[in-house]
Amino acid sequence: MSPRFSIIIPTHNVEKYIARCVESCVNQTFMDIEIIIVDDCGADNSISIAQNYAKSDPRVKIIRNPKNLGRFHARISGINNAKGQYLLFLDADDFMALNTCELLESKIQNEILSSQTPPDIVHFKSDFVDNKNSSALAYILHKIRYLLPTRFSKSKLENTQIAHNFFLSSYHFPKFTLWDKAYRKELVRKAVGLLECVENPLNMGEDMLTFFVIALLAKKYVSVESRLYKYCLNATSITKDNSKENILKRQNDMTYVCEILAKLGQNERLKEHRECEKIIARITNNLKSLIILEERFGAENGKSLYLKKCAKSLKYWNRNLTYLRILAYIVSFRKIKI
Repeated sequence: MSPRFSIIIPTHNVEKYIARCVESCVNQTFMDIEIIIVDDCGADNSISIAQNYAKSDPRVKIIRNPKNLGRFHARISGINNAKGQYLLFLDADDFMALNTCELLESKIQNEILSSQTPPDIVHFKSDFVDNKNSSALAYILHKIRYLLPTRFSKSKLENTQIAHNFFLSSYHFPKFTLWDKAYRKELVRKAVGLLECVENPLNMGEDMLTFFVIALLAKKYVSVESRLYKYCLNATSITKDNSKENILKRQNDMTYVCEILAKLGQNERLKEHRECEKIIARITNNLKSLIILEERFGAENGKSLYLKKCAKSLKYWNRNLTYLRILAYIVSFRKIKI
């Protein structure tokens, strides 16, 4: 009999955090789960640590990619191997509350009893945890980002309301992350089928891309008010490492996602959603803004580009966090760059 939940964990060079992550899964109060750890061919001891859990708990399964494919394709490897009825995505440097699956199961059962139809998406809240390797101001800004209210905080949505509320009605930060939701497996596999055009490894922008397709296909969304996902600010992750190499990689990833979105805009199945074109335009502008922001730590003719790039990014995305960056930079006499 298939488990209720499959928890998919892409794993690449996270030996400091993988034990905490897996512990939060194997100790779930609801036990009808499987934990799929996707080995994305890192160079540290992450998988050795994970294998110790697999030896003692048959619910822990490890699958290995043939080479480093990036987070997008690592998740797809997990999806293709998942046996659970619902899928959860967990980044290996994050963790989840021990009652996560129990609360999600209760919500799913209540929906089936009340409406005879299971939800496609069960959304839950996230909390912010510092891994103690980030600056105090970075911690404060991220805390603000994850606690700001949003207009789409509704307990139930159906059909076209789902994508509209996530991508077009958000007031502060569009919540298009994959990891704060549980998804019916059949829905995710349909979405993955439409994303076969993605060939390049992706570590940035992949959440926007995947959730865009899922949201357009979904028929029923419900939410749980509890803060179950523990998002950890990790200064050593690829999304926080501001070396020239990683900045260029992130920019290339986001540019590639824009190209894929343009292709998806021609898909007849997705075009059935009346706001498909408008949503693609919104996501593309968000990505253009982030691509510009990636250049804020550079210099031109010996002068910092920080203020110029922050201001320019607002043309595409009028983002509160960017205003906070500008304010911190000015009041600190150009010393604080985040």
